[in-house]
Amino acid sequence: MEQLRLALVGCGSMAGAHVQGLEELRKAGIDDIEVVACCDQVEEAAQQKAAALSGFQRRKPAVYTDVEEMLMRVDGLDAVDICAPHSQHHVLAVPCLEEGRHVTIEKPLAITLRAGRRILEAAVDSRCQLAVAENYRRSPGERARAWAVAEGRIGRPRTFYWVEAGMQMGKWGWRNFRREAGGGWLLDGGVHFTDLFRYCLGAEAQQVMARVREFEPYRYDKPVEREGAWPVDVEDSAMALIDFDGGAVVQWTWQGSAPGQGFGRRTIYGSEGCIDWGSGLWTRDGRNVPNEALVAEYRQSLTEEEEERLFPGGVENSVATELKDFADAARGEGVPEVDGLEGYRSQAICMAVLESEWFRRPVTMAEIERGDLEGYQAEIDEALGIR
Repeated sequence: MEQLRLALVGCGSMAGAHVQGLEELRKAGIDDIEVVACCDQVEEAAQQKAAALSGFQRRKPAVYTDVEEMLMRVDGLDAVDICAPHSQHHVLAVPCLEEGRHVTIEKPLAITLRAGRRILEAAVDSRCQLAVAENYRRSPGERARAWAVAEGRIGRPRTFYWVEAGMQMGKWGWRNFRREAGGGWLLDGGVHFTDLFRYCLGAEAQQVMARVREFEPYRYDKPVEREGAWPVDVEDSAMALIDFDGGAVVQWTWQGSAPGQGFGRRTIYGSEGCIDWGSGLWTRDGRNVPNEALVAEYRQSLTEEEEERLFPGGVENSVATELKDFADAARGEGVPEVDGLEGYRSQAICMAVLESEWFRRPVTMAEIERGDLEGYQAEIDEALGIR
């Protein structure tokens, strides 16, 4: 199989997970992706990732600090893997797509939905593949849960509780500022969760009612003692009710400013039982299928072709399998499982939570996805010149 010639753009910490994923594919005998360039404004970061890649692929990638120069100089470049801060996603993705390169981009798709629409439009115009690197759904456990719901193992889905409360007040660099990140953990981690809501329920969100708070406008070197305060401007708490097609309701709560005893629960309830992330599947009459057994049942249900597509070479590293999925799509073998529109819809739920708080009312996903409501996002778009 012909190798996909890939550039890694943005060489920070998440790029390290991508490098590890590529290495795991190589160890499994999958040798159809070669990184030919590493690009980052900080040359040392690009050099470090290039050196790591040279440890398991044939050639060391060329190093660049400017995307336009990289696009101009690298011969035969097929695709780009973007792992940059959220504020740079559209800045980097659009020119790559316009130059005819397929693009996979770390979640979320963009810093705002308006920026995301610019990326989607560029992908349509260029007829290139666009993927969002959404890896959580690719784990065996999440695959098994979505399969069990689709198979009717808990009946018709009714309610989905996704609740986390605890202390997450440590400093986290650019992710603590909305003009660089678009939001706090509600978007950064939350887009993983909204993707799982949609994936596990097999349905689309219709309406969101939410309350969002910034109880503590600081992050700290020592959060418990509140030492080393650093002013930030992102939320630390959110509570949302999300109505889905088919009547299911998601109750999503996250609080990172909850001192003392933390707690969490992730459970889908249906008409005939439930799936609990901690203990597995439970039927109405109290029978339990533990997570490990549920995964085994799911894997046994797969054909050899499905097993190889979802877990190529037996690899379960979810970043590795998302990169393999993208590479196959870029070579013309179907479309990415999480394409640009999938990523946009999951991000739109996060933005609906923020916009519901901004407008102090329930919001529909239709008006959010169309861009009719952009109160919270408008400040970011204006600051960054996104029109």
